[in-house]
Amino acid sequence: MKKISLNKSDEVAEIVEKIIETESDKIILSVPRFSHIGESLSNFHLLKREAGALDKEIIIESVDDHVIELAEMSGLSALNPFFTKNKRQFSDIVVLKADGLKKRKKFKDEFEALEPEIEPEISDVKKKPFFKLPEFKPPKFDFSAFWPESKNKFLIIGSAILGLSLLLVIGLKVLPRAEVNIISKKQNWIYNDSIITEKSAVFDTTKMSIPNQIFSQKKNVFLKFPANGKREVQKKATGSITVYNSYSSDPQQLVANTRFTSPDGKTFKLIKGITVPGAKIIEGNKIPSSIEAEVIADQAGPEYNIGPVKLFNIPGFKGGPKYQNFYGESKNDMTGGFIGQIAYPTNEDINKGKAEAQKTLNDSLKTAIFSQIPEKFKVLEGATQYKIIQTKIDEEADEKGQFGVFIEAEITAIVFEEDTLKLLLEERAVKDNGQEFYLKESVFEYGLPRADFDRGKLTFPVRYTAILARKIDIEPLRSKIFGKPEVEFKAVIFSIPGLESATVSLWPFWVKKVPTSPDKVKIAVD
Repeated sequence: MKKISLNKSDEVAEIVEKIIETESDKIILSVPRFSHIGESLSNFHLLKREAGALDKEIIIESVDDHVIELAEMSGLSALNPFFTKNKRQFSDIVVLKADGLKKRKKFKDEFEALEPEIEPEISDVKKKPFFKLPEFKPPKFDFSAFWPESKNKFLIIGSAILGLSLLLVIGLKVLPRAEVNIISKKQNWIYNDSIITEKSAVFDTTKMSIPNQIFSQKKNVFLKFPANGKREVQKKATGSITVYNSYSSDPQQLVANTRFTSPDGKTFKLIKGITVPGAKIIEGNKIPSSIEAEVIADQAGPEYNIGPVKLFNIPGFKGGPKYQNFYGESKNDMTGGFIGQIAYPTNEDINKGKAEAQKTLNDSLKTAIFSQIPEKFKVLEGATQYKIIQTKIDEEADEKGQFGVFIEAEITAIVFEEDTLKLLLEERAVKDNGQEFYLKESVFEYGLPRADFDRGKLTFPVRYTAILARKIDIEPLRSKIFGKPEVEFKAVIFSIPGLESATVSLWPFWVKKVPTSPDKVKIAVD
């Protein structure tokens, strides 16, 4: 058997460490008066639990009656080394179980076996000489100076009686207080399963389903990137001309590659076939009709990058009446004619440009959709979908040697109200454990969600751990304890259904009944 002497300031964790470090299976903890461990019954419950886990027997030794009481209430063996019995019981309705009495008797026998070792220590203390003060002789005072012979002494006596009466009233009526700290029974509850959310779903604690909402955003982006490739090219100038018909009111078809020649001999061809509408006859006057058409130079080179031309002839009509009545006009420049080396995007340039454009668009879409979703909704990682609608690459490098990337995409998010989920889990916990419990505290974490964006369905696992506490209505208690003697007061408290433990106290020490004033009775429930 090993004996450990504790300090007043030792915390429970420190005491448990000392127990762990001790090799003996049977340990006596010597607890001094007014120790920190004696402030709460839960400290002794914790010691008992840890001792059981270590398969060690713990015995509490103390001259502090309060410590002995708390140790016995927690189920630990306890004794006063001087076997003083004048202690005040914590509760008048606590009854020791038969096995508890056997443990106390067994421990008493063991302690008596150690008594020969303890007795010399006590004897040594008694034999030690004490410092002896010299005999004190109080001085003699003449109280007549403080006790007037006149009638004022009756006033002094009356004031003293009045003061004492006032103190008595304060002691009996003002000071008395009663405090009750109740700890209700607790119950753990765990939910480790899936939650179903759909737009059409309802709040259901059986199916564990709640409704959700779907938010989406669509955007596009066009960005330019450097083209790092080089190649030799020959490009033909292009532009548009207006083709006129002043020949007849009949329409005239012109096939693709129909030539139009400028006065300086530069030839351009129709890119696509056209039909020139017939001329109009208004008040006997012939009004030419016209149509716009795209043309391309007959040859490559910058010399075909010409300005507006008033008249293009159609060589195919030469020698006939249509030659003078079908003609063309360019109102804008012909451009794009080139022979030489130009920049072009390589495959690496295109892939890099697409990736950067997609990231820019993705970030922009996320910012847009999260600003659209209200704060009350929860967006789980993996409950969003980013979908590219179309991608276009403009491989023609501009004058700065850059090519273009166009991307259009859509982002969709399936969300739900987290407060609704918490309420679902709370109601399920109460439903499984009974209406006499309420949720005291809880924690939960999400698992990886599974989203079906086509159906608008989102399921995800949840691990939810809750602590439920037994409901204790303190209002009916007040009427039962007002004015009750201490014994009846404790009996009422310790008979409460769902009680785990309780501490009750009357203050000051001379108070033996619960005050009748409600504001002097404090009841707290944990």
